[in-house]
Amino acid sequence: MMGNFANDLKMVKNELRLLQGYIKNFKEERHSLLLQIQEKNKHVENLKSDNDSLVKTNAYYNKKKSGKLSFRKGEIAAVRRNPKETDESTKTQPRYRGPVVATEILPSDTYKISQLEPSNGRPYATIAH
Repeated sequence: MMGNFANDLKMVKNELRLLQGYIKNFKEERHSLLLQIQEKNKHVENLKSDNDSLVKTNAYYNKKKSGKLSFRKGEIAAVRRNPKETDESTKTQPRYRGPVVATEILPSDTYKISQLEPSNGRPYATIAH
């Protein structure tokens, strides 16, 4: 009988210390650590889903973009022409100048081009990007 009473006193004493903050409650501490870990996991999952959606969006965007054009020396191409500012309708004006040939390759996707057959007796040569 005495042993039981002593254990009960110890429990009451420990509960009082627990209430006063002397002894840590390991169950609550473990529970709070578990909640913190779950929050971090949720954050990581959100980052993964954001990254996945970003990859999907970029793939959709890049699917519609044309690839980078590069020419070699001597290749034949056509150059888009800006419409002339006249009273004439732009619908009937020529849209392209050509055929032109790449005569020299300059740095950063820049080319020296010249017209294969001179129009109006004048040769055409310029630098194109």
